[in-house]
Amino acid sequence: MKITGKLGVALMMCAAATLTACHDDDDFLNITVRLNQTEIPYGDDNVWLGVAENQPFQSQYMVFSHAGEVGAWGLVWSGFTPARIGTATAPEGTSWLDNQFMVMTSGGMNGNGTPYIVSYWNTMENDTTPLESRSCHIYYSSHPDGTHYEFSPMSVYVTNTCYAYYTIKEGNAFAAPFTAADHLTLVAHGVHPDGTESTAEFRLAGADTTGELSVVDSWEQFSLSSLGVVTDIYFTMESSQRNQWGMTAPSYFALDCLSFRAKLPGK
Repeated sequence: MKITGKLGVALMMCAAATLTACHDDDDFLNITVRLNQTEIPYGDDNVWLGVAENQPFQSQYMVFSHAGEVGAWGLVWSGFTPARIGTATAPEGTSWLDNQFMVMTSGGMNGNGTPYIVSYWNTMENDTTPLESRSCHIYYSSHPDGTHYEFSPMSVYVTNTCYAYYTIKEGNAFAAPFTAADHLTLVAHGVHPDGTESTAEFRLAGADTTGELSVVDSWEQFSLSSLGVVTDIYFTMESSQRNQWGMTAPSYFALDCLSFRAKLPGK
């Protein structure tokens, strides 16, 4: 069918605009970080072999912060640690802290025993902590020591670790069990190219719509799209249960399948 006149001109202009938009967007890709597609060495305990070292790890151009060492008090670490433990049951005679890399889902988004990331936020951080010193810090780069490229976060799946879940439910020597009046909230901070920040929040524990305490025990999608275009993301946590040293609930969370939109490095 041949279309002429003003309608034809308008349709041609619209088609041209559409083609131009598609062309401008050709270099951008939707990327999802999948640990089962990344070569990560694990120990016999199914925890990343680099957990006791001060080094980040990288998956699909996304760099995840990590600090760790074995000292007089045993393993001390913060940031992000890959694991793939296929159970959520603590062996008899051990504590949940001894099993801090277990998650309530017994595995990542791909099923039992598949990889996921356990995160431990350093509660000593405050509003003046420099970005490079943030314990749970993520950026997009072709190399862990390279340029921080711009990207647009879309979402990430999150859940509770077993240690956090059962402390919230049952309490321990340092924390009382939660009531429906309490909450544990994960906060994502997006750092924009001009240095300003935006935030998004996800409730890991708190009152549900019926007023009862609800604690996340499955993989739930946390939307990050409101953060906009960023060069970095870092996570912090907030809780209603606190003492003079900070929040008493374990500052742990787990994540998987971080999705974002970006150009490939070098494009």
